[in-house]
Amino acid sequence: MQNSLRIKPARMGQCCCKLYYCLQCLDKTNESALVREKELSVELANIRDEVALNTARCEKLQNEKEELERRFEEEVRKLRWQQQEEVRVLEQRLQAQYGAEMERLQEEHRLQLAQANCQHQEQVEDITATHEAAMLEIENNHTVAVAILQDEHDSKLQGKPKATQCPQRHSRPETLSLKTGSGNEEPPDSPTGEEDYGARKTGEKNPGVATAK
Repeated sequence: MQNSLRIKPARMGQCCCKLYYCLQCLDKTNESALVREKELSVELANIRDEVALNTARCEKLQNEKEELERRFEEEVRKLRWQQQEEVRVLEQRLQAQYGAEMERLQEEHRLQLAQANCQHQEQVEDITATHEAAMLEIENNHTVAVAILQDEHDSKLQGKPKATQCPQRHSRPETLSLKTGSGNEEPPDSPTGEEDYGARKTGEKNPGVATAK
């Protein structure tokens, strides 16, 4: 019994020691847990701060992005309007140059056409004058030829009755040649002598006609 009693206190002391150690362990565990909790709280606070900071940065970047997009779109619209204005001015300038060039070409064409018409008119006038001069010369030549033929015809008509009024001259050509004093003169019976005789008579009557011949 005593041995058992002696043993029991020893067991009870051991249990107390173990409980004490367990409490100390629990205290240490609680302290470490608290420390860990504080550390985690600090880390969580830091994370929240970083998240808030990153969120603010993201919002700022988003605002800057939107502002840049707005400015970019405005710049694009401005450049597009400027380009359209430059294109419109260029089109007007090209149209003005085209109109001036067309007017210049039309004026040059009109001048060339007027010059060609003047040259053509001069050529027509020259041809007309030449034709009229040629026709006038032909008419004059024809008139002169007709007058000469008429004179010759009249001379022949005037020479034939005189030849018929002198029948003795036909029978005695030697006597006629002796009377006229020219042995080379042909008798009026021959055609040549008759023409010369008529011409001489006509010349004696109309000296102007003989001279014209």
